[in-house]
Amino acid sequence: MRNEIWSLISYFGAPSWFITFSPADNMHPISLYFADTQETFRPELRPENERYRLIAENPVAGARFFHLMVVMFIKHVLGVNQEHPGLYGETAAYYATVEQQGRLTLHLHMLLWILNSLSPQEIRDRIMDPNSDFQKKIVEYLESVHVGEFMTGTMDEVKEQVQENMKTQEYRDPTQTLPDAPPGTCRLRLQQM
Repeated sequence: MRNEIWSLISYFGAPSWFITFSPADNMHPISLYFADTQETFRPELRPENERYRLIAENPVAGARFFHLMVVMFIKHVLGVNQEHPGLYGETAAYYATVEQQGRLTLHLHMLLWILNSLSPQEIRDRIMDPNSDFQKKIVEYLESVHVGEFMTGTMDEVKEQVQENMKTQEYRDPTQTLPDAPPGTCRLRLQQM
């Protein structure tokens, strides 16, 4: 394994990203469908104890779900063998290993190389140059994404609002709700094409 990674580093340079990918098998309807005996897929959110029991009794279902999520991540997020670049840029290479977590579910550690990305030394040189436009843009970006606040108020205000909402009868935990189905295809638009 180390020799393979060193070979990739020798060929592509330093990896651009280190990614840990850990899908929550006990929360996802597809994983629960794999673990259940139902023949048709009807997404329903079950009580927490039942979800844990289904996954614990059928570790193959958890592995099948993990495999599906990893394949979809590589295809859609990394853009490997697709006609679009990945979320991080065009993927030059990746190397991943799978581990088991303490609760017996799987997770992935991945090194990712992005095509034509700057090396760590090039990034360092550009950041250290006080006249660099790169340095200015990096600082602007970091300050824009790390503001530490919410659009609707401070952390304390948002916590208080969530706690108030949880007390109402209508409250539904967002992690335990399924999204609305997307609207159907507009036939008028299809006819115009």
